[in-house]
Amino acid sequence: MDDEMLDDPLESPRSEERLRLLGTRHPRCSHPGCTETDPFALTGVYPHVLCSEHCADGKGKSWTHGHHVSGRANDPEDVRAIPANDHSVVSLKYQSAWPRETLRNPDGSPLLQAAASVRGWLDVLRLVLERSVGWVPEVLERLDSWLRERIGPRWWEEFRSGGDAQ
Repeated sequence: MDDEMLDDPLESPRSEERLRLLGTRHPRCSHPGCTETDPFALTGVYPHVLCSEHCADGKGKSWTHGHHVSGRANDPEDVRAIPANDHSVVSLKYQSAWPRETLRNPDGSPLLQAAASVRGWLDVLRLVLERSVGWVPEVLERLDSWLRERIGPRWWEEFRSGGDAQ
């Protein structure tokens, strides 16, 4: 697996470039009520930043995009409709980091096509995991820190005892 895929997404060179283009280190869609913060799903320049979905809405276009999971060169017929924000993240953040030969597959190698298919579905799964439960570890870590400050360094012992003083 590429080292960049293991790193914090906001620490990668491509992420740094996206943040620079957006003009802020803390991007967020400026459409009222939108919670999109992934720099790869956002466009514009701070403070006028929109997510791909609200940008499409503003142009009267669909909020979904056709995604070539394996890359267009590997399977031009396999197109899946996914939300525009997710499509931007999968395409710009993950798929663009694939090895060039795998993504382009100029000779039509079936092994590169298979590699692209697996990479594509891993990217979709990574996105689903990040967007559905990716926030949980940080919240648990912050809660642990808060409990250590409020109750003590071994807060769980009091919790397990039901709060009874020992």
